[in-house]
Amino acid sequence: MRTHRLVLAAAIGVSALGTAVAGGPAAAGPVTAAGAEHAAPAQVSLPHGWQRCVNTAENYSIGYPGDWYTTQIRPEEVCAQIHPDRFVIPLESEYPLTALNVQRVAALPSRSDTEFERTLLWQQTTVAGRPAVRFETASTGAGMDLEGTRRYGYVIRLGQALISVHTAAAPGETRYADWRQVVNRAARTLTAAAPPGHRSCAPIRPETSFYEAGRVGSEQLTTPASRCTTISVSHISDPTNPADRCQRFLVGFWPLVDGSLTYTEPVTACGEHRTVLARNVPDNAHYLVIYDVDYIEPDVQPVDFKIWH
Repeated sequence: MRTHRLVLAAAIGVSALGTAVAGGPAAAGPVTAAGAEHAAPAQVSLPHGWQRCVNTAENYSIGYPGDWYTTQIRPEEVCAQIHPDRFVIPLESEYPLTALNVQRVAALPSRSDTEFERTLLWQQTTVAGRPAVRFETASTGAGMDLEGTRRYGYVIRLGQALISVHTAAAPGETRYADWRQVVNRAARTLTAAAPPGHRSCAPIRPETSFYEAGRVGSEQLTTPASRCTTISVSHISDPTNPADRCQRFLVGFWPLVDGSLTYTEPVTACGEHRTVLARNVPDNAHYLVIYDVDYIEPDVQPVDFKIWH
């Protein structure tokens, strides 16, 4: 694979607890629990009255109380938020605090206080035989959360991935202690959605993260554990001009080298069929997909597409 360097004008960050990358949820209607898969992929017993939720895009599954609710906006967010009451994720706004949160993260939680959170607990442990860190934090009020907002849970090593299983509660939430106990039980039910090498390439629709010098970049993405070794794009179109169904794409890979991404040669992709942008890509690779724009007036060209990884 020939590679080049791309210097980003702005840093793209991911928090230790896996909160959304800059921007918000995609502008699409919320999907209810019917969008989740509930077949158990592994022989891990669940507490009485619980059911299992499976996220094939991020390759994890987890148990949760059978009378709780889950919803999401993007397909890859299935099982990410679960709550005892019905809830809605606002479009183009912040994600609500929910009792049980499950998501792939890029790093372990911080051991030290930060501007935004005080660390109340940080403990290396194991969960169902897997290495993990148990943590608890309280918001300082300097960020988006109210002062005193609590988070408690685990970041668990699942194969090559780190999965956060935690609760988030606003100040004064009387059910916080009960939610902590649910997290303790749910963490022990965490499994991979499929055995290593079982799942083939899965599609996602990425968020847009930045525009620079005639190119638009997606949010930071991570390849799941699967037998898929390529990154491809399909279903390409300009929503302002549906007849325009071709665009030039390339892939940028982390880690940064001298402040730059390593990225592939541009490839022209058209229409609904898949076009491979990168091959021999390992599990848990961090990357973004970039496309060249044809115009920037009156607005930067938007392009709809699917990524297969």
